[in-house]
Amino acid sequence: MHIAVIGLGNMGSALAHRLLDTGHTVSVWNRTPGRAVPLVERGARELPSPETGQASPDAIFICLTDDRSVLDVAAPDGAARESWTRALVASTATVSPETVSTLRDLYGERFVAATISGAPQAVRSGEATFIIGGGAAARTGLGPVWDEFAGPLDVGDDPRRAAVVKLLHNNLLLTQLAVVAETVRVGRLAGVDDETLTTILQESPMMPGGLRNRIAGLFDPAHAGWFSSPLATKDLDLVLGLAPEGTRLPVTQAARDAYLQVGREGWGSADITAVIEL
Repeated sequence: MHIAVIGLGNMGSALAHRLLDTGHTVSVWNRTPGRAVPLVERGARELPSPETGQASPDAIFICLTDDRSVLDVAAPDGAARESWTRALVASTATVSPETVSTLRDLYGERFVAATISGAPQAVRSGEATFIIGGGAAARTGLGPVWDEFAGPLDVGDDPRRAAVVKLLHNNLLLTQLAVVAETVRVGRLAGVDDETLTTILQESPMMPGGLRNRIAGLFDPAHAGWFSSPLATKDLDLVLGLAPEGTRLPVTQAARDAYLQVGREGWGSADITAVIEL
């Protein structure tokens, strides 16, 4: 397939590299100049704007950060991009169900929400899973893409469901990580050394499997990684917005406030494992 990847952050770049690895034709665009260079060197075509024009891709993957950036690019002035209306349009962004509904209304049965469960490394290696929801034609038509990964989690015709499922996944990740970080702090205060704490986290049956790849980051003074506290705050705000107004979600709220504080204290560009610094 010929696929245009719009947005070359960590996830978008990993997706474009994977598609090149597996023999697809790839066009790319990014708002900030320079991000496309490694992909162009591998054979991707850099687009001068989000308008795909004469490139005529079979599918367009929107890999942007938040609701505003997605709507600015995919729905300028509240309208569909004319050059996108003949392609399948997939959004991997973690955004609100309302934004997903807007895209579905604009692009119809050719739109699919395709959020990603997995880190950029898993995307690059083909081990990530797409959570897909949207028109049957789009879900089926993008089969050659899903085949390059661990297989899709298909949640049906409503793309909003894919957005909700991704937010629920992230809520589990972010709230549990805050608990693990606090557990490490308690262990340290009780005199347990970091080597022993690392072993406990790696071997304990109480440790969720999806958090094991964050263990090293908790003990890394720089907290190197890709999922920042501002992104965590954004996602937890979206989770809180799923519930009716007035609903109390104290654990999620506390985690959201923790990641917000981490960013304010100078760890905004570090991985979410910097929550341990609180």
